Amino acid sequence: MTTPQDFDFDKWLEDAERPEHGVTVYQKAGLIAELDALAEKISNADESEDIDGPSVGGGVGKLRADYAKLAKQFHDSALTFRVAGHTEDEKREIAQANKGMTDLEVGFVVLADAIKSPKVTVAQVKKLEKAIGEAQFARILKAYYQASKDIPVVSADFLPKPFTRGDGGES
Repeated sequence: MTTPQDFDFDKWLEDAERPEHGVTVYQKAGLIAELDALAEKISNADESEDIDGPSVGGGVGKLRADYAKLAKQFHDSALTFRVAGHTEDEKREIAQANKGMTDLEVGFVVLADAIKSPKVTVAQVKKLEKAIGEAQFARILKAYYQASKDIPVVSADFLPKPFTRGDGGES
């Protein structure tokens, strides 16, 4: 156990890490419309018809199989970005180093620097915004903001749950 007398603050600082956040975006987000349409067909289909029956698309079984296939394509298109934050001083330094650029252009430079994985260029960040759309790009920006400004916390949802006798947990 470390006591205040033997605590090595310099060693602690050497191992300190700044917050980073992960955010997942999808290359094939356009599949959501097809998944929505299939989900509606499944919920409206007659469950009693067999897979080769006369219902739309060959029966509920086929519709479910089609849904699973598209859902897998959507899932497989996921890419998780690891994003670090910047201090206000770091952002000012980046802006100073890129004088002559508009605020928007500097923002792309800042974000390209903040994305730690996968590594991206400024040009790729600009293409990314257009390719994945505003909503998904905003999730990356939110992760950047959280890494820059928020106090790091761990979600309690994934921590071990305490239990007492009689609640179904082991004792």
